[in-house]
Amino acid sequence: MATIDKPEMPILRETPDQIYQRMVNRMYVLAERRGMTPPAVEEGEIFYDLLYPLAEEISEQQQLLEYAFLQAFLPWADGDYLDAHGYLLGLDRKPNEEHEQYRSRLIERARTEEGNGRPSDYEMWAKNIAGVGSATAVEKERSDTSVDVYITNMNGQPATPEFCDFVRTQLEEWRVALHDLKVYPAPIFIVKVNVKISLQPGVVIDTVKQEMEKRMREYLKGRTQIVYQQLGAFFFVPGVADYSNYLLNSGTVNVVKPLNAVSILELVVTT
Repeated sequence: MATIDKPEMPILRETPDQIYQRMVNRMYVLAERRGMTPPAVEEGEIFYDLLYPLAEEISEQQQLLEYAFLQAFLPWADGDYLDAHGYLLGLDRKPNEEHEQYRSRLIERARTEEGNGRPSDYEMWAKNIAGVGSATAVEKERSDTSVDVYITNMNGQPATPEFCDFVRTQLEEWRVALHDLKVYPAPIFIVKVNVKISLQPGVVIDTVKQEMEKRMREYLKGRTQIVYQQLGAFFFVPGVADYSNYLLNSGTVNVVKPLNAVSILELVVTT
């Protein structure tokens, strides 16, 4: 796959000497404006000792700013930032997958035009139908041309067979030729989390529980692999001092949601 070079950003690549020289120039202009003699600015002088370390700090911050800027772009993102692009595109990193292999898959996904009948297309089309809460599409479950869409209602419960038939009729407008399209009620996959927390003084448990639920539900969207450690990170919301006795579906290991199921969170928090 063709690559593109990182952009040149000379404004964000100044050396400490260049920054210090600009400071010196400003001092000279100010001294001239006031009719004063410019101060000594060579190495070893007081102004040098005061301002050169500041110039070094500014130069380092420019490098950090350039790095942060580049992480917003898929071709140059790395580490956790690359994983964040994958989350946005709905494509998780495979076990032991190298950065560049993962990046290539993400770029390919980003370049694929919407509307060619990918599972994500059917999911999006189904969610656009009034009454559909969530949708998960699975390819080739019954045959090489099959696409099965599993849906819930607006309350997160499996849709009725009658509503599934209605949604299937509505999807006919977008169905790609030769696709054997079916719509089913989505199976529910319960994600049960038990945890004991220590609260900071004056904090109400219901407040922190609501924030935990909000963050966990966002994490669960579209995920098949639910990572024990990652989910546990959401316990540290404002007001929580510590946590213990954390169980995910009665265990302490990762769990895998069936591809066609919809995750429903059950959070039990005690103090």
